[in-house]
Amino acid sequence: MRVAVADVGTNSSHLLIAEALPGGAGGFRVLDVLKDRTRLGECLDAQGVMTPEGEDRLASALTRFRELAASAGVGDVRVYATSALREAPNGAEVAERVRQRTGLYPAVISGQREGELTYLGVRESVELGADNVLLDLGGGSLEFVRGGEEQAKDVLSLPLGAIRMTRAFPEGEGKNAGRDVVDAVGRHVRELLRPQVRRFAARPGTHFFLSSGTAEAAAEAIAQRRGERSGGAPGSVNGERFTLGELAELLAHVARLRPAQRSKVPGLERRGDTVLAALSVLHAALDLLGAREVTVSEGALREGMLLEELAQVQTFSSALSTRQRSVLATAERFGVNLSHAGQVAELSRDLLGRLLAAGEPFPEHARSLLTAAAVLHESGLIVSQSSHHKHGAYLIRHAGLRGFGPQDIELIAQIARYHRKSLPRPSHPEYVALSPADRALVARLAGILRVADGLDRSHTGLARVVGLHRDADGWQLQVSGVTPLDLAGVREKGDLWTREFGPLAVRREAPEGE
Repeated sequence: MRVAVADVGTNSSHLLIAEALPGGAGGFRVLDVLKDRTRLGECLDAQGVMTPEGEDRLASALTRFRELAASAGVGDVRVYATSALREAPNGAEVAERVRQRTGLYPAVISGQREGELTYLGVRESVELGADNVLLDLGGGSLEFVRGGEEQAKDVLSLPLGAIRMTRAFPEGEGKNAGRDVVDAVGRHVRELLRPQVRRFAARPGTHFFLSSGTAEAAAEAIAQRRGERSGGAPGSVNGERFTLGELAELLAHVARLRPAQRSKVPGLERRGDTVLAALSVLHAALDLLGAREVTVSEGALREGMLLEELAQVQTFSSALSTRQRSVLATAERFGVNLSHAGQVAELSRDLLGRLLAAGEPFPEHARSLLTAAAVLHESGLIVSQSSHHKHGAYLIRHAGLRGFGPQDIELIAQIARYHRKSLPRPSHPEYVALSPADRALVARLAGILRVADGLDRSHTGLARVVGLHRDADGWQLQVSGVTPLDLAGVREKGDLWTREFGPLAVRREAPEGE
């Protein structure tokens, strides 16, 4: 299985394409990477609104990402956007317009989730201890994460990103201009972080980690200053350690240089315009928390995204029966996005279970048919985006699904066929050829599938059904983890549900602390 993920930051956007290793242990092999210096932080007006230039830059980057992923045999890219779109008042509108232009939806994630995923990526890259504090510096924000050997326990996101601080504290003229920026940024960092210090302060045995381009550049520059590099292209800095004192010496050196000279410092060549503020943020934060030595991780948000997606597919597949695993293998053969397929199948089965609990009648084999149709509902994309629901039905009929009889295969094909576009109707010959009982079953299960597919329209895999009940006005569906695109999707695709079960109203349950 091949997977592509991308993160959209304030400074740059990154694509990671990887292939899962055999054995289902979550390992992967990187196939390709691509970085685009989108610099979205430069495209925010005085009110923080994303400008058309920023939207164009993002659309251009995602178009390149999609093309590269397609050339590697990956038909979809999971994209998460962080600080720049998260804080922009028009972030949701920009994300939707970019989706319409590129076919990829940059789902905006919270600082909490960004920190959790970054911690997961760091865990894959370096060895964590029993108590760890991670600082991940982006262009717009700085995430603090405290956790154990497996997962994050506490996350804080502060608006202390490198581009944000560079713009907030512009460097003046004069001999001490650099030092003045260091002092001003340091004061600002301490002012924002001091109320939260106890959450992330050093304790006996605490290990501190850094992840970000700035951290990697600092590690390379410090290694150069130690004389540990023999010249040439920089090597890997994953797992490199340096002390707070070494960071302070590098910061003092950079502060003495004029802005044009900073890009000539070995290791800092690509960060000359933001490195002063960025190093100032890291030094002030680490000093206030009591860190004395840090370890650099090259694994970060996109590696965490990748690991999560692989884990989702593995969790779903491990719970399937033997014949359903053959369906999953067929989906993989057709190039289906297994993460999305598994999410839609899980949501479909959850909705079916809640309908059964509410007294709606279904035959015993309905769950198996719905699961197979959900896993295969996008198989027709291997032929064409246009009419892929019809192509998918044809492929299902001729795929040789093991463990299913001819009648079951026909039902699966028709359920998948009606996951989008027109509803089942008497003018459809294959549908009319079914018995009345099978026609009713196809329509009802397809109605469930359409809603489940709408709930993961963003392909983030985060939607969860919180509750489903019927009252005088119809069905009330409570969901969590959904994006604006998911909500629009389920409302647009609830037409068949309404026809078969009655009106459906959807309400998003906000997570704690929102």
